[in-house]
Amino acid sequence: MPLPTDVEDAFSCLPLALLRVGPDLRVQWCEEGFSSKTGVELRAGGDLLDALERGRSLDAVERAIREGRPHTGHVITRALRQVRVQVRPARTGERPGAWLVVEPSGVDDEGAFSQAVQEIARAVGETLEVDSVCAAAVVALVRCAQVRRAEVFLCDTDGKNLRRAAVSDLAGGDAPEDTFDAEDDPFRQALATRQAQLGIQRGYGDAMGSIFAAVPLCAPRRTVGLLLLYKEQGTSFSVRELELWSAAANQLAVAVENARLLREAKAALQVREDFMSIASHELKTPLTPLKLGLYTMERRISANQPVELATVLKSKRQVDRLVGLVDDLLDASRLDSGKLELKLAPLEVGQLVAEVVDHFRAAFERPFTVEVPRDRVWVHGDRDRLEQVLVNLLENAHKYSPAGEPITVRVEKLEGEARIHVQDHGIGIPGADQSQVFQRFYRARNVSHRNFGGLGLGLFISSSIAKLHRGSLTLASSEGHGSTFTMTLPRMASHEVKRLPRRVLLLDEDRTQEALAERVLLAEGFEVLTARDGAEALRRATHLPVDLIVLSTSATGGQVGVFLETFATLPRARPVPILLAGDERPWWAQESTTLCTRPYRPDELVARVRNVLTVEKRRGPALSSSGSRSEGPLEGLSSRV
Repeated sequence: MPLPTDVEDAFSCLPLALLRVGPDLRVQWCEEGFSSKTGVELRAGGDLLDALERGRSLDAVERAIREGRPHTGHVITRALRQVRVQVRPARTGERPGAWLVVEPSGVDDEGAFSQAVQEIARAVGETLEVDSVCAAAVVALVRCAQVRRAEVFLCDTDGKNLRRAAVSDLAGGDAPEDTFDAEDDPFRQALATRQAQLGIQRGYGDAMGSIFAAVPLCAPRRTVGLLLLYKEQGTSFSVRELELWSAAANQLAVAVENARLLREAKAALQVREDFMSIASHELKTPLTPLKLGLYTMERRISANQPVELATVLKSKRQVDRLVGLVDDLLDASRLDSGKLELKLAPLEVGQLVAEVVDHFRAAFERPFTVEVPRDRVWVHGDRDRLEQVLVNLLENAHKYSPAGEPITVRVEKLEGEARIHVQDHGIGIPGADQSQVFQRFYRARNVSHRNFGGLGLGLFISSSIAKLHRGSLTLASSEGHGSTFTMTLPRMASHEVKRLPRRVLLLDEDRTQEALAERVLLAEGFEVLTARDGAEALRRATHLPVDLIVLSTSATGGQVGVFLETFATLPRARPVPILLAGDERPWWAQESTTLCTRPYRPDELVARVRNVLTVEKRRGPALSSSGSRSEGPLEGLSSRV
């Protein structure tokens, strides 16, 4: 009896799909609706092998068809779906080939899902330690989810790397899964799309591989890692399974995130307790001697006795210490709220370093060395804030170094950036602490509060200030062998530096001549400082470097002496050339010092000034000073002066 014409309508009601292939594995006939049932795209005349993944299971199906014998097994499609295939050879006398009965395989077991979620919930109830929760989860999944292996990988703090937090111990032995590569497509796509992805884990040698599911652990605000599930060889995941295990993975992700938040909250509480302990100690330390000093002064004043200057100075030092502690707390608060503002202006790094180091030379009996390039190194910076960073680095270098050990400050001019290195030969910082020293309140293990005071805010504030300048503060250290802190800042563009005025210090006893020279140089774009501004104004003005001194040769010895003495007390990163204005060189000038006609001739004055500055620019590459003042502060003076 021939088959009715509507037989395929009946086939469509069955979960199974029919396919007939020839000995060459070409499709002879394919049921309508085959693709919708199985997810396998096949057409009459197509090659069966094009729709399936190569492997031992497919090899077994192929041999059964060619040899004309029955076979039942599971194969994996190109779409990474698992299907069950039954091979039924054609009857004798029929057209050569075989019938294939194909059906999707996989487990849609909501009972297993429910059991696994209960196991995870029980683990979370017992502990919020992340690795313990993950370990309990993978064991529960292997027991309940009909998988042979489960793993949890968690993202690190910056989300760039994955670490294996837990793996089920039920698989046993060495396995291909142990060679995990987070850059493989399924893993990368699962993290990027926050959706489960399927992949094939190849076996060793001729061993058969298996399908795995990479399920992202999605917390409400971020992806915290991956759950990897590996099926037994020859089986796969259904769509429903992926939905169920994605939901279970999200439950695990919430547990992991809650554990992280709890850990951070505990750490924050510990930081708060440590801070309260340190702050109370640090604030009390200067208050006690301050109180005693004030009591002593009160008693002597009441007795009509003079107050000793030493007592006042000691009290002042304690007040300064209190002010420093409060300033650190205020700066930390401003940084937290984003309210620490910078007042940016052109700043010459070498001059700043020379000034700061000069203060330390005057305050401490210790050798300080400064190395700066001869060329100016300009940045856009907040002078007070960058000085704050240098002071903190030098104070630390002095505090943690044995008496008499040298401290070196070196300025380096690189392509597009400037670097300031502060090097000491002190106790150094242990390697385990180096990544944390820029955190607030953190102190290295080899530093005790008893021997070394402070709130642990200095490096945190310094690093934050460097970042606000679009720079950085880094550390190189070896415990017992000292430390080198490096602050990197972006340099000003060359075209901006060229627009900066050159600074000329004009010293002339004749006010008329001084006014003439000042007017001429100002008209040529120079910035001019004069003696009539006074010594204090001169000190304030030389926060930026002076490029040239124009000095009248007819000034009296007393006038020249006061002038040069005032200038010589100022810190400088580099020697300053002198242009003498007069008919002949005085006895105190070097033979090589350039002369300029006086009374001033505008064209000649400008030409001489530019010539001296050009010659100065061609000099050697770098300067170093290690004395109490920069050696050779004024180029052009005789050694007899």
